[in-house]
Amino acid sequence: MSGSIFVIDEDENVMELKETKYENEDLFQRLIESCPGILGGDQITPDEPRKWIFVSREMGVPSVPDGGNWWFLDHLFLDQDAIPTFVEVKRSTDTRIRREVVAQMLDYAANATAYWSIEGIRAAYESNGGSLQDELHIDDEMEERYWEMVNSNLKSGKIRLLFVADEIPMSLRRIIEFLNSQMVETEVLGVEIKQFRSSGSMKTLVPKIVGQTVASNDIKKRANIIWDRESFMNQVENLNGVEAVGVCESLLNAFEAMGCRIWWGRGKKHASFVLVFDGIESHQFISVYPLTRSTVIEIRFQYIGGFLDTDEKRKEIQERLNEIEGISIPDDKLRKRPSFDWSLFKSEEKMDKFIQIFKGLIEEIKEYDISKQ
Repeated sequence: MSGSIFVIDEDENVMELKETKYENEDLFQRLIESCPGILGGDQITPDEPRKWIFVSREMGVPSVPDGGNWWFLDHLFLDQDAIPTFVEVKRSTDTRIRREVVAQMLDYAANATAYWSIEGIRAAYESNGGSLQDELHIDDEMEERYWEMVNSNLKSGKIRLLFVADEIPMSLRRIIEFLNSQMVETEVLGVEIKQFRSSGSMKTLVPKIVGQTVASNDIKKRANIIWDRESFMNQVENLNGVEAVGVCESLLNAFEAMGCRIWWGRGKKHASFVLVFDGIESHQFISVYPLTRSTVIEIRFQYIGGFLDTDEKRKEIQERLNEIEGISIPDDKLRKRPSFDWSLFKSEEKMDKFIQIFKGLIEEIKEYDISKQ
C-alpha cells in the first residue's frame, strides 16, 4: 500500500512526498553501504543503538571446508558488541522475497558460521579501508580482543540476520517473527525501508524494524548472561589459578571499601567487571577481564570525564601509575584503555601503590563535588 509523508520547511511550506519503489536493487544496496544508519540500529536496541561497522559487500560464503565461494551475502556488518550481522536485500517487486530469501539467508548463516575464518573477515574489512581503532576509538590491545569476540560470536551462532526490503510482505514478516522467537542465540529481523519522493528531486528514506515481539525479546533477555562475583572468580581460577583469584578479590575489596560500585559484564564467553565511582558524575576507573590467555587489568582512560578530562590531569595519573614497576603507559594511550597482566599485583607493595592512586582520585572527586553543591 502506497502512502505519503509531508515535509514542512522553515517558511511553513508543505511538501508532499509520495511512496515510490527503488529503481533497482543495486541502488538499494549502495544506499545501505554508504549510509548503514538506515538499517535502524536505533530501533533494534533504543537504549544502546547499534553502531554498524561495514565489512564487505558481496561477501563470499563457501559450502565446504576450504572450498570456493558458493554464495554471496549482500552485506556483512559488525556492531560495537562484535556481533556479525548478515544483510540480504530484496525489492518488494522481487518474487523471491518470500520463502526463497529465507532459505537463502539460512544457507548463508549455517555455512558462514561453520566455514568462515576470522582472518578472512578481518582481511575483507581492512581491504575496504576499515580501521577499528578509528571507528570504535580503541587501541591495539582492544582491537585484538574485539576480533577474538567476533570469532567467538560467529562460532557460537551469536549473529544477527537482517532481511531488508522496501516493503516486507506479511508472509515474510510472520516467518521472521517465528524464527526470532525460536532462535536463542541468533537475532532475526526485517528492516523495511520505504522511499518517499517529491515531484522534484527530494527523497526521504524511512526505516522500520519488524520481527521484534514480546516473546522474542523475552527469550533474548533470558539468554543474556550477567556475571557475578562467584562466576567471575570461577572463570579466573580456571584460567590462571587461585593466586589470580586472590588478586581480583583484593581489587574488589579495596575499591568497594572506597565506595566504588561494581558493574558486572554481560559477555557471552568472557566474564568482566568495571569499578565505578558515582559522584555528581560516574567515573569508570578500571576493568578486569579473564580472556583467552590470561586475566588483564585495564585502565579506563577512555571513560574519564568531568574535571578529570584534561591533558594535564591524564598526564598526572599516567605519571603516578608509571611509577609502579611493570606499568608503562605511553602518551598515545591517554585517551584509550591501556592494560597489563594480573600477575603484576602478586606484589602486595605494587597493589598498595595502585590502590592509593585511586584513593587519592576519589578524594579529589569528593572535594570537587562538594565545591559544586
